[in-house]
Amino acid sequence: MPFMEQVKSRRWLRLPKSNLIPRAREDRAILMQCIGIALVFWVGVRMSQTYVSTKKIELHFLLPPNQAFRQAPPRNMSIQLKGRGWDMLYDYLLGARIHLTYDLTQRSSIRLDEKRLLNDISEHVNADDLSFSNLTHTDIRISLEPKMQKWVPIRPISDLSYLPGYYLSGNVKVAPDSILITGPASKIGPTYEWPTATLTLKDLKDDYKGFVELKTPPAEINLNLQRVDVQVPVEQVTEKTLFVKIQVKNADREYRLFPSQVRLTCNVGLSHFNSLRSEDFKAEVDLSNVELQEGNTVPVMVNLQPTIVSNVRFLPKVVEFYTVKKEIN
Repeated sequence: MPFMEQVKSRRWLRLPKSNLIPRAREDRAILMQCIGIALVFWVGVRMSQTYVSTKKIELHFLLPPNQAFRQAPPRNMSIQLKGRGWDMLYDYLLGARIHLTYDLTQRSSIRLDEKRLLNDISEHVNADDLSFSNLTHTDIRISLEPKMQKWVPIRPISDLSYLPGYYLSGNVKVAPDSILITGPASKIGPTYEWPTATLTLKDLKDDYKGFVELKTPPAEINLNLQRVDVQVPVEQVTEKTLFVKIQVKNADREYRLFPSQVRLTCNVGLSHFNSLRSEDFKAEVDLSNVELQEGNTVPVMVNLQPTIVSNVRFLPKVVEFYTVKKEIN
């Protein structure tokens, strides 16, 4: 084919771009309309079916200012709703949760049984064609008693370990050292301290400063604090040896012990090494349950030691005792 004829044929096959663009837009519009129609039919079919969902319920109670729950009631419940998709969607859009409020300002007790709860729930559901089932609480009994509050000391609970050669050089301290607890008198009255959560620290070699959470109270009790500052004093330790005189208790006459003192060894922080004395310890023998015969032995107990020491060891563990006879002039 001659070159000029080939060129003419190609021009004849080539369509103008100005004709393709409107046609593509028209096809796209038709496609979107078809998708929209299909989506409407699909949604209509799906929303006409029956579904089951869970709805959350919050309970609120109005109390007199001087009263508290004897036992805290649940503050949240759930119930299963069953119905058509349209009804479920309508109810959800008007309220994702149900809030039930009960007034106890003029009464000291109330019972919420299943019948009453279902009746109250139905009044707060926004669609009429929904059915209920599986209510998580079906019998709630509430009673009030006088409210009480008092300050109690905080007791630190700790699980501590140290690098070799280091130890706790003093008491674990918390600040503040007391909290205000509020709740029913039957539970606040017998409470005389409040523990912390367990403070776990490993491989200590320096003082620790931080905070610790308080133990979570039961629902009836409120704390004015949730956590406190804590200090853990840690220092290097050394070994010290002392001689402590043995004392006799529960004796009806005068006795002599052999030996009369124990050799006591303990670990103490460097800052307390020079101030630690034998008088800070008490070694004793108890003769109240001993058959008092000459040359008998009795065990030695160390019944008093300062908190700044650890790993206390002593020898001997037992001593002999003899009666001291007084001369007659």
